This record gives sequence, C-alpha cells and structure tokens, in this order.
Amino acid sequence: MCGIFCCIHNSKNNDLVEWNICKERIFSRGPDNVCEKYIKLTDKCCGYFGASILWTQGSKMTIQPCLDENENILLWNGDIFSGNSIELNKSDTSFILRSFQSLNVLPTLELIKGPYSFLYYQKSTNILYFTRDLFGRHSLLVNFNLVNNSLTFMSVTSRKFQDTFEIPAIGLFALNLTNLNFSNLNLTCFPWRTTNNIFHEHIKKLETIFNTSIKIEKIIFPSQEESLNQINIDEHYFHVNLDSENKENIMDLLLKRSNIFERVEKIENLLKTSIETRIKKQPSYCKNCIKLILNNENVKCCHTKIGILFSGGLDSSIISVIADNFIPENESIDLINVAFEKVNKNPKNQNNEEIYNVPDRKTGRQSLADLKLICPKRNWNFVEVNISQEELNIYRSSRISDLIYPLETILDESLGCALWFASRGIGFLKGESYESPCRILLLGMGADELFGGYMRHRTILKHKGWKALIEELKLELNRISDRNLGRDDRVTSDHGKQARYPYLDENLVEFVQSLPPWERCCPTEEFPCGLGDKLLLRLVAKKLNLKNAANFPKRAFQFGSRIANGRENAKDISNRL
Repeated sequence: MCGIFCCIHNSKNNDLVEWNICKERIFSRGPDNVCEKYIKLTDKCCGYFGASILWTQGSKMTIQPCLDENENILLWNGDIFSGNSIELNKSDTSFILRSFQSLNVLPTLELIKGPYSFLYYQKSTNILYFTRDLFGRHSLLVNFNLVNNSLTFMSVTSRKFQDTFEIPAIGLFALNLTNLNFSNLNLTCFPWRTTNNIFHEHIKKLETIFNTSIKIEKIIFPSQEESLNQINIDEHYFHVNLDSENKENIMDLLLKRSNIFERVEKIENLLKTSIETRIKKQPSYCKNCIKLILNNENVKCCHTKIGILFSGGLDSSIISVIADNFIPENESIDLINVAFEKVNKNPKNQNNEEIYNVPDRKTGRQSLADLKLICPKRNWNFVEVNISQEELNIYRSSRISDLIYPLETILDESLGCALWFASRGIGFLKGESYESPCRILLLGMGADELFGGYMRHRTILKHKGWKALIEELKLELNRISDRNLGRDDRVTSDHGKQARYPYLDENLVEFVQSLPPWERCCPTEEFPCGLGDKLLLRLVAKKLNLKNAANFPKRAFQFGSRIANGRENAKDISNRL
C-alpha cells in the first residue's frame, strides 16, 4: 500500500505547489520509502509522479513510481487478495505493471480481486487510467484547476487545496493526453457494474466539474439482477415456534435447521478465507522490526503484527476469534478499544475508570472474556485508548480535519476522529503505557450494509416491506465508497498502517448479495434489536461460541466510544473542522 500523487500540467507550468501541499500527508501513509519522478509525457503536458510506500506484499519492497521498459508508469495503492493467484512472497505491484503491459488494463482488472486505487500512464496510447476498486476501499482524490492548467490526483490532501473531490468508485476512467486541452478533456468511463441512478449522478457531477462530456464504454463486470416482481418473498424464513424470549434458545433452534446451518457455515468459511488472506499477505515484521530489515539487518520478529479495532460487538468479535486460527500462537493480537472522555457535572468526583467507562469499553471487556475461553492459548492485548477532550480538540483541528476533507459533516468528524485515535494504537495495556507495533488493522466495515444492521432497516421493513429493504441494502453498498471508505482509508493510513476489511471481500459480498434480505436478517417485531438485525451473522457468532457478542444490540461506533453528541444532527456541516 502507498500514498500516491500525480499532477498532469501544461509543460510551461513548473510550479509544484500541489505537491508541496500534499507531500507531508502522502509521506505519513508510507514510511518505508518515498520517491518522485518528473516526466515529460507529450509535447503539451508533463507529469509529476510521487509515491510513499508501506511495504505489504512481496519478499522485497517495490519502489514507486514504477516504470517499465516501454516507459509505462504505474502508481499502485492496493493489494491483490484473490482472483488471479499470486504467491505470498511476490510483489503485486510488479505483477500489475507486467500484466497491464502484456494483457492491457481491462483484462487485468477482470482477473484480480482486492482493494486498490491506481494511476497508470500507457505510453503507446497516451492514455492515463485512474480508478478506485468496486467498493472504493482506498482513497483517490482529484483537483482540477483551469487557471493553472493542472489536473492533480492524490491519496490524501489538505483543506488548503480547495475544490478537491473524491473520484467515485463507479468504474475505470481513461484520460487521453494526446493534444491535451484542459478546457475540453477527452475522458472515458468503463463502468464496474450495470449503470444505475447513482452512476449517472456521479457522471453528471464529473462532467460539471471537468466541463466536458464523458464517454461511457463497456461494463467491466456485467451482472444479472433479478426483477423485484419475480421474487417470492419468504417472510417466515427465520420463523421458530418457541414461547421464549431467550435469544440463545432461539438461535439454537435456528441452527438446527439444515438450510440455515448451511448458510451459516458458508459465511463462516468465506470469512475464514478472507481473514486468512488479509493476515498472511504481509511481511512478517512489526513496524519497529521492519525498519531494521530495510536497513539490511537480520531480525526475527515475534511482536504483534495484527491489530483489530475492537468494540466487543458482533463484527469485531467474529473477526477476532477467526483471526486466532491464522496467527502463530507465540504472537499477541492487539484488540484496540477506544474511549473518549465523559464529562460529568461534578468532575472532581470522577476517577479515570469512570471517565472512560463508555459502552464500547464495557462490551469490549465482556467479549474479551469470551475470547479468553474460546482461545485460551492466545495472548490477547486489550489496548485501552483513552482520549481526553483536550487531546481530541488539538488533533481534530491540526490533523484529522485535513484527512477527513473533502467530507465535512458532524458524522464524518466523529467517525474520522474515533478511527484516527483507534488506529494510532497508543493507550494502556494492563495499566501500563503501550503503543501497538502492528502494521495491519482488521476492521468490521461493510457488515451492517451486507447483513441489515442499521435501525433504519427495521423502520423501512415495518413501513414499506421487504421489496423496499432489498433496494435499501443495494443502495447502501453502492454508497459505502462515498460515505465511508475513502475517509476511513485516509484516516487510518495516516499512521503508516493499512486498514483491511474482511467483510468486504469480493467473494463474501457476492455470496451474501445472492441471498434475499430475509435470509440475512429479520428486523421484525418478533425478532427484536440484538437478534433480528444481522441475524445470519449473529448465528455465525453463536456457532463460534461468542455468547456475548451474538446478543449485543447494534451500537454505532461514534456513540459506543462516546465521541458523538446525540443532540447534534449528524448530517450538518461541522464547525469544529
């Protein structure tokens, strides 16, 4: 993974103000190496390419920007996790560059699965390709400046760089640089999926920003979507004849039904494959030892390499118990639990335990107890990240606001701050100061969108029915790149760590989306909160013996960590950024 930067500009314009604005934050994403190249692309334009590297694949680090013998240039910020098989010790960056040259860009993308954003300049055609993956798991921003005749792409930027926006994760874009005219860009889009209203909204917005007409070419991943009118709704899929309010009894009965058990087992196996890949595809060194390796020293590292953002809730607890299967027994796993200072009316009577005893801290400890019973040989590091109001105010204005940008709502602020402090991993372990040395973080994003975990799903089902819920779940997965993932990538990567999302593995998503909503969740009056929401995933947790997490009701991260104020409107623009 890396931070990438590319500025395409008129050859008469050698002022790299854009790079100076972005480079410090680009460097933070990739502490292992930094490289810059200035290249004349055509008679009318030049390109300034920069990259910082966080070495996550291959036996040796691959320096970027990458150039091949045909003068093609690649900036690759991503990981190949499945699809076309690559050995664990091979560089995916080198593979992509070779494959783009031999197969071309579209056929390569059809073969690979994993999170990425990239820029690729193809010399023979004078085309600059750029994109974010199907779910938009990695950030890519763009700034178009007609005054300076420049087009700048970057992983992260600053609020100083105004009029910057996020490239929508709707397809592969191709910009023809032959006879480049900044007043009329020659831009083409190859959609990922069948075009819909969201796709056309994004295209219309891009056409306005670039002041051009975008050509739409063939769809890269055609899909067959079933008509809503042809769906036979089975409202009683999870029905059980049981006069009991005991959630465990209900889940035990459901797991005895073969059709449900088979789906639970399938989800569990897909999650195991997803988590195993995201754990094993990395150099076997913590962030401290990797510095010694890059300095050509011999090191055997037994330190913590995997961290899990751990609220103790359903999603993070499932990731944790499955991760235990794929990490050596002699290595610890960091369970990072963040809490923000609770301010009471009588602060003199507060002790440190009370100040940070937020809901996620309580559920975290309860689920930790389960993990110790299920995986007794594992050393679980329960890292308590405690953030005072003073520290929050300092970093929110000086650092986090730039990482969240161009987003700016109260929800973006609260989630961005919570993720930044959690991924930093500085806190307390058994009462002693501790800083997590891991370079890979496993996060539970995507589970709510896939398995129907939000309260609004219950409301929609109650008032509009299952067909409306079908549309809502599709819509939320389509929007996750705009609302969440680009921001989350910028925030977590600022510490030189990579966020990986096991629930957003393509193979898992494909299977879950093949299931109608009533086979994923049952947010009805008969199945209350903490049972009906994400019911299929709760059954996975029950099968894994996660007794507490299987029953915890859904609680948003910003409220569980107590950073958010419930009296504020999450959609309003924040005045604290």
